[in-house]
Amino acid sequence: MDSWELYRRACGYLNEGLIRTGDPPADPGRTRREWMESFLPDLGHPERAFEALHVAGTSGKGSVATMIAEVLCAAGIPTGLHVSPYLQVATEKLWADGRYASAEELAALVDWIRPLCEARRRPEVPLHGMASVAVALEMLRRSGARFGVVEAGVGGRNDLTNVLRTRVAVVTALGLDHVKTLGPDLRSIAWHKAGIIRPGCRAVVLEGPEIVEAATEQARRVGAELRVLSRDCFSSRLDDDGRTRITYRGPRLALEDAPLAMRGPFQGENAGLALAALEALELPLDEQALRAGLGRARLPGRLELLPAAEHSPCPVLLDGAHNPDKLRAMISGLAPLRPGGALHVVYGALGSRTPDTELARLAAMADSFVVTEPAVYQKSPRPAAEILEVVGRACAGTTAHVRAEDALDAALGRARPGDLVLITGSLYLCGELRERWFPAREVVARRTSWW
Repeated sequence: MDSWELYRRACGYLNEGLIRTGDPPADPGRTRREWMESFLPDLGHPERAFEALHVAGTSGKGSVATMIAEVLCAAGIPTGLHVSPYLQVATEKLWADGRYASAEELAALVDWIRPLCEARRRPEVPLHGMASVAVALEMLRRSGARFGVVEAGVGGRNDLTNVLRTRVAVVTALGLDHVKTLGPDLRSIAWHKAGIIRPGCRAVVLEGPEIVEAATEQARRVGAELRVLSRDCFSSRLDDDGRTRITYRGPRLALEDAPLAMRGPFQGENAGLALAALEALELPLDEQALRAGLGRARLPGRLELLPAAEHSPCPVLLDGAHNPDKLRAMISGLAPLRPGGALHVVYGALGSRTPDTELARLAAMADSFVVTEPAVYQKSPRPAAEILEVVGRACAGTTAHVRAEDALDAALGRARPGDLVLITGSLYLCGELRERWFPAREVVARRTSWW
């Protein structure tokens, strides 16, 4: 059996074998974190094999986690990384010392978890999420990681990942997202995010009234050490090539005008948080490791610029801006990437995402706007006709193609050298269309998203 078939069979069990349509919701009397805690003895407690840096927040948590992991890896420290969700393939979530897990490693992990899941298969047990987190924790144990950098899924306090031996907890920027689960305002959301601050750990949060209040109370309650990162500690700028550069001055680390691999002016804030988290480890990290790690830390589908190619007459920008905050951030980072030509947008979203104010603003900037519907297993897209009502008034050149590939072809057909095509909205849409440049089969085989 080749590696791609191994990969597909393993994912088939994780993504379909553990999801049963029509099951009642998980037991409301037990949180997802409590379900995961009850599972850990069966797993042999993989979370005890490494020290964790746990990252929560609304925006930027994947970027911060990746920056931390890349710096530690550049310093020669065995490090693993778990981010969520993935863009194209599940092995993106299983990163050790700079490479994704192989198909063979994923298959072995699924073979390990399968009997443990089957022994617990009951309607009220959230097995899909539990298995995904268990596989990540076991991967970190098997890789021999000294540190595991783990991105929280939803919220933090009751998240499946909040079972770690946390040494440093980091909370990134907050915004209104997952309000049905986390609450209708920033204060409620901050309470959930601050829940990753565990007894005896060190915590870093960016200054802001809601998170400072919630984190201060949580740190006091569990006996953790809290640092509120002031924006006076770091600054960022865009260079002539549109790259973000960070200057940081903290109590243990200093960095002057270092370039980031990740695009967008907002990445300066994320780099500041990553450096503050690394300071909290109190490791002897030199400037070379800091620059190398920040200079190669990147995520697919986050302001990712793909150059003009045989099938693309102009550059294509991928960005999974699925909520109002992410759309605003993407728009703020768009100007340096536009070469001066026309802007052609391909947009699709899930049914739960309705950032209409920002969407209309983006449409007003576009010369053409193509609406589509991402195809996602067991998730309904937002109807293209509904999005057309929002963007059609702002952009005269608006069309719809339900099939994402057709939408991309329509945008590329209008593009000329010097233009920019932007694919945005759902991360799933970005992953679906990134296939044209970086096929998923190759991502699995090469164990990286770039070559």
